[in-house]
Amino acid sequence: MKYLMCNLKSNKTLKEILEYKKDLKNLKVNQVELVLFPSTLYLSFFYDAPYKLGSQEISKYESGSITGEVLASQLKSLKVRYVLLNHSEAKETLEDVVLKIKNATKEHLKVVLCIGEEKHQTMEETILELHMKLKNILEQLSLIEQQNILFAYEPSWAINSKTTCKPDVLDTLIKKMKEDIKKEYKLDATILYGGGITTKNIKELAKLDNIDGFLLGNCANNPENISKICEIL
Repeated sequence: MKYLMCNLKSNKTLKEILEYKKDLKNLKVNQVELVLFPSTLYLSFFYDAPYKLGSQEISKYESGSITGEVLASQLKSLKVRYVLLNHSEAKETLEDVVLKIKNATKEHLKVVLCIGEEKHQTMEETILELHMKLKNILEQLSLIEQQNILFAYEPSWAINSKTTCKPDVLDTLIKKMKEDIKKEYKLDATILYGGGITTKNIKELAKLDNIDGFLLGNCANNPENISKICEIL
C-alpha cells in the first residue's frame, strides 16, 4: 500500500475548507492510505472523514494549562492519527522535535518526520547530511519511539516549486537511506517523498521501487489533483 499525505499548510478560509471537504467526500482511494493535514483550526471539521487525519502541530509539552499549545491528548480525541514534524517551514528546534515525537508516541499517534538537505549537492554529501540529521534525532529515542516514525524525504530546495529530484537519483537515495536506517537502528523504514510533486511528474515517481508514498504540498490544495494521484497510485 502506498501513502498519500496532503499538507494543506496555512491555506484555505472557512468557506474554502468546507467546500474542499465536500469535494473530497466521494473520493475513491483504493489501495492508498490517504492522510489529510489541514490547518490546526480545521481539524475538528474532519473528525468523521473516511480518510485518515493528521495534524501539522503538536505541543512539546505533555500536559498542563498552556495557552496556545495543542496537546497530543487533544489531537487523539479528534481521531488524529498522524503528526507532521520537522518540516522546513515549521522552524522547530532539534530538542522540540524529540519531545514532540515522545508525546505523539505516548498517545499512539504516528509521526511523519521530514528530513532533507538545504541545497543541491552530490549524492555522497546528501547521504552524509541526512545520516547526521537522523542520528541527532533517533539516538535520543527509544526503540518504540523510533518504530513509530515514518520518514518523509523532502529537500528544502524542492518545496514550493515544480522542481523535483531526478527519478533515478531519488530512488537510489531513498534506497541508501533505508539501508542506513536498517544498519544503524534495525528499522525497516517507511520513506515518503515530498517536494515539487505534480499530477504530471507523479506518474514517473510512482514507478520507483523504493518510495513508499508521497507528501504533497501545494498540489494538494486542489481536490482534483488528489483524485488523479490516487488513481495513479
